[in-house]
Amino acid sequence: MKSCILCQSPQSKTVFDENGIPILECQNCGHVYSSYEQEEHYEGYWDGAEQTYDLEWWDNAHRAVYSDFIGTYLNEPKGNLLDVGCGLGFFVKAVLTNKPGWTAVGYEISKQAVKFANEQNGMKTVYAGLVQDSKLPKESFDIITLWDVIEHIPKPHSLLTYLHGLLKPGGVLFLQTPNFPIQLAKANLKVKLRGMKEGVHYLEAKDHVNNYKMSTLAELGKQCGFIKPEYKVLMPILSVSGSKSKFAVYVKLAYYFFTKLVFALSFKTINWNNTLFLTLKKP
Repeated sequence: MKSCILCQSPQSKTVFDENGIPILECQNCGHVYSSYEQEEHYEGYWDGAEQTYDLEWWDNAHRAVYSDFIGTYLNEPKGNLLDVGCGLGFFVKAVLTNKPGWTAVGYEISKQAVKFANEQNGMKTVYAGLVQDSKLPKESFDIITLWDVIEHIPKPHSLLTYLHGLLKPGGVLFLQTPNFPIQLAKANLKVKLRGMKEGVHYLEAKDHVNNYKMSTLAELGKQCGFIKPEYKVLMPILSVSGSKSKFAVYVKLAYYFFTKLVFALSFKTINWNNTLFLTLKKP
């Protein structure tokens, strides 16, 4: 990308270089983005001729955060939920299992992931394709969720504006994405300790084409017609990518409780959690 998606300024500085791919910070508004030019609707994330899925990660490790979300946000006895970029369908399944009064629909561009959701996960309300082409009825959803989606989209305004139209008045948009300042600190530490290596998780420069801070994610929502941004600290994914260590999971949990305390004591101004959890409302 050549300019900032939030303010259109072409003025930027490199804040990290991931194996030759500069990650840039806008010098006008502070938004961070990768210089890598990814397709607008990249379909390869889930696909592959011999694709297999780590169900320990995508199912078991996500159950705690899904349960926390459901207990925090789905307080009404019934409602309609749309999960955009639903992957293998485990979040849709969690909602339907734990909130029988709710309907839950998922959209995912990967046909292979949707096939798994339909055939292996038994999710009959998960559909393949762009949600923008779904012809879902306007103002029909109480809450729309995007789990680890927004960072993959080069130009997210059109999607969020479309989702704004699908929400009922007063409806909620939920965005979950890596917390860039914390991820940058972790990436710099990895480079300092081990150097820059191929195949190591740093900032995912080819996949995470937009990287958000609290201020810039809320600004994106505002530009798409949403109001009342509110952050929370929810449970982490109970696994550490690339590790099978239970001790690493306990460290991750301890860090979660620490960041949740700091967030509360700072009146929601200091967010050191690995992940941003943001809700926005439709007026």
